[in-house]
Amino acid sequence: MNPTATSKEEILTACRELIRSQGGGALNVRQVAAACGVSVGTVYNYFGSKAELAAAAVESVWHDIFRCEDGSFSSAADCIAWLFERLEYGNRQYPGFFALHSAAFAATGKPDGKARMTETWTHMTDMLCAVLRQDPRARPDAFDEDFTPEALADLLFSLLLAAQLRNCYDPTPALRLLRRLLY
Repeated sequence: MNPTATSKEEILTACRELIRSQGGGALNVRQVAAACGVSVGTVYNYFGSKAELAAAAVESVWHDIFRCEDGSFSSAADCIAWLFERLEYGNRQYPGFFALHSAAFAATGKPDGKARMTETWTHMTDMLCAVLRQDPRARPDAFDEDFTPEALADLLFSLLLAAQLRNCYDPTPALRLLRRLLY
């Protein structure tokens, strides 16, 4: 074994690969240590507990799925299409991850995992709000005090979650709705 671990990021890379190949349920400290070629104690030097490792691994998967290199979209429609593509990518790369993550963290009330999931979702809805506000094609009267970019972002995010639950990654209905409301 290599007693000098690698790095926190290399451990998280090994976690992502284990989740990808064996599912999130297979993630444990011994397997992660073995995958990294380090001792179990070395993993604990980076992560204080199995729960902390699992939460960091889940966050790392979310970041892999929704990593946006430049963060710029020419329109809200482009952003929505990209989000649907990323959901499909996430389902292909990490089969069962979304269901496992929701069940493991949301249902059992693990506060760190729920906080990380909420943080990711908040980041995504904030990104949608920013794109909606900056969309040059949007009608000037598209939003008012009752129908705000935040309200539309929440609606669109709900559609994304519903699409994920159905394993349906066709953005067409969401894009048509967006075009009727915004353009």
